[in-house]
Amino acid sequence: MSTSDAAPGLRLVLGADRYGLWRSAEPKTALSIAGLDPSGGAGIIADLRTFDAHGIYGMAVATTLTVQSTRGMDGRFDVGPGVVERQVEAVFEDRRPAAVKIGAVGGVGMVTAVCRALRNAEYSGPVVVDPVLASSGGDPLLDPDALEAFMEFLVPRASVLTPNCAEVSVLCGFDVFEVDDLEAAALRLTSMGAEAVLVTGWKLVEKRRSFAADVFCEGRDIEVMKSPWIEGADVHGTGCVLSAAIAAGLAAGVELRASVVEARQFVRSAIQSAVIPGSGAAVANPYAILRTRAAGRTRGGRP
Repeated sequence: MSTSDAAPGLRLVLGADRYGLWRSAEPKTALSIAGLDPSGGAGIIADLRTFDAHGIYGMAVATTLTVQSTRGMDGRFDVGPGVVERQVEAVFEDRRPAAVKIGAVGGVGMVTAVCRALRNAEYSGPVVVDPVLASSGGDPLLDPDALEAFMEFLVPRASVLTPNCAEVSVLCGFDVFEVDDLEAAALRLTSMGAEAVLVTGWKLVEKRRSFAADVFCEGRDIEVMKSPWIEGADVHGTGCVLSAAIAAGLAAGVELRASVVEARQFVRSAIQSAVIPGSGAAVANPYAILRTRAAGRTRGGRP
């Protein structure tokens, strides 16, 4: 096991250059298959903003429509699995995405429909699977009877699976109390077919210092990635932004570990510069690091 703190420079495109890339003949693309959060803090809207911040042209298919604001979620309406399958197929018939991110999928029918659509499209590219089991307030976004299908069909399809500490306990069937438990859980998920696993959200205290510790497991190799803990940060949408940032890196051709390292730095900036668009929770800001770099360029510094 190794421990890392540093991250290489983020491969982000600033200002007009980003949109210039979009005007090119064939921009890099990524597809989000996830839920719709009308507040914009999570789900496909957060994914598309994250893709945009990385210079990736984003496309999206909504699996479930939530009744939600920054004050919480009041319900959900799942899109018909057949409709979702047809939308995914239509996207692939027009342009094959360079990466796919899968978020909230709702029920059994949706799990199988998404997997069938990717199989029918003969897609073999990277798939980032974010196991969104519930909203921040605890409202279910994956039906209990869909968990088995999720484990059978989506976990083996994942180039990288990105559960948080609570989600990994549900997926693996045991509680986590320390970093060793996270490592065991990550290894179990890779043994179930995921190529790699990133377990996020653990607060690690060492020598009176607090760190955000994420366990990254690729094959049998395990690494604990640490960064200083941000006290008092209760920010909505961080899991979506993280997984979308990994997908954006993969779409740009960055190898997996580097995409993970850069995504962690990216989401840290998004948390530190969170915005409060409503009367409830703050939400992660995917454009934060671009604005920081642009300010540095304005002052004459290196972006």
